[in-house]
Amino acid sequence: MLVLKNCNFLGELVEGYENATGDILIDGDRIKSIAPCGTDWEDAETVDMAGKYVLPGLFDLHIHLTLSGGETLVDNAKSPVQQALDAVKFANDTLMAGFTTVRDVGSSHNVAIELRNAINAGNFPGPNIIASGKIVTPTECGNDFFAGLYNEADGRDAIWKSVREEMKAGADFIKIMGTGAVMNPGGAPGQPIYTLDELRAVVEAARFKDTYVATHCHGTQAIKNSIIAGVRTLEHASILDDEAIEMLKDNDTTYIVPTLNILHGLADSVPETSIFMKAKAQSVLESLRVGIRKAYEAGLTMGFGTDQGATPLTHGENADEFTLRRDFWDMDEMDIIKQATIDSARIVYKDQDYGTLKEGKVADIIALDKNPLEDISAFKYNLVNVIKSGVVVK
Repeated sequence: MLVLKNCNFLGELVEGYENATGDILIDGDRIKSIAPCGTDWEDAETVDMAGKYVLPGLFDLHIHLTLSGGETLVDNAKSPVQQALDAVKFANDTLMAGFTTVRDVGSSHNVAIELRNAINAGNFPGPNIIASGKIVTPTECGNDFFAGLYNEADGRDAIWKSVREEMKAGADFIKIMGTGAVMNPGGAPGQPIYTLDELRAVVEAARFKDTYVATHCHGTQAIKNSIIAGVRTLEHASILDDEAIEMLKDNDTTYIVPTLNILHGLADSVPETSIFMKAKAQSVLESLRVGIRKAYEAGLTMGFGTDQGATPLTHGENADEFTLRRDFWDMDEMDIIKQATIDSARIVYKDQDYGTLKEGKVADIIALDKNPLEDISAFKYNLVNVIKSGVVVK
């Protein structure tokens, strides 16, 4: 057993324990007890946290492990084997940044599924990976821009078949393209590309296989159609209007996963060969600022996503999203931290085991040597310890 002594806690992230300080007893991969500082823990290895701020491991609900953050044309030139080898490093970089659970929302050649299996088997260090496999998409201009990333399906029958193919490959959930993309040549971010009937078919097929759907979705009409169809997560949700926000308030099925890091990065700086991305990112950035701020003021629960791996975001820099959300949307620090922990855990049905510090939950834990409520950039600059499934990895 392992004891983390003299921890500082953020109260909203600890369940079943009221003190602001305490010790955590870890037995195997689970938290066995949280008790006052100075508790006598016989026969347990101890680590003195010396007042560090101890939190549950972080979630990133939107990353791409087969993308490097560099030029897409370079990534596409890599063999599937090279992409897989790179993904091993990217997964470890992510874990070392304190993100102990991630959702890969589309990987070429289903690399993320196999990497998830290898990490779970103990072959490589890395976060818990929730993997979608390939992205189900209608036939669209730009699909060939990302080699091996898409499973094209038009109409109900083809959609059911594609969903079954991804589940057969080992997907944990289904990711689809609901609108055009910023990163695809010719893609129009505001334009729906699946009909409402097709969206309903995806959700029906996913639920038949006991899972859910995440939709790449920038535009307002596609957001509303996805809500009606019963999609679980709206990725990006860049162009929200008041009606869409009211629709989200009135249901407990669909949640938004904004990804400010990628759109801010694309609007600011991209490689010359990807310059088309910059103009499209700039075109939706103001809508993103207004819409997500309104959603936040309306009290909507939202997930924490970054789009790490997409140009120009390198893996391991996920924590930039914390500062961006505070500065761009004027969000409260504790609200952002909850988005990256318990809120994301609930959205992807993982809150029974993750998202807070609680007896019986998995011991995925991070420690900072600075209070993130006073300076949220501490997640980037003051991370000192990472524990994954009860094992100290940093």
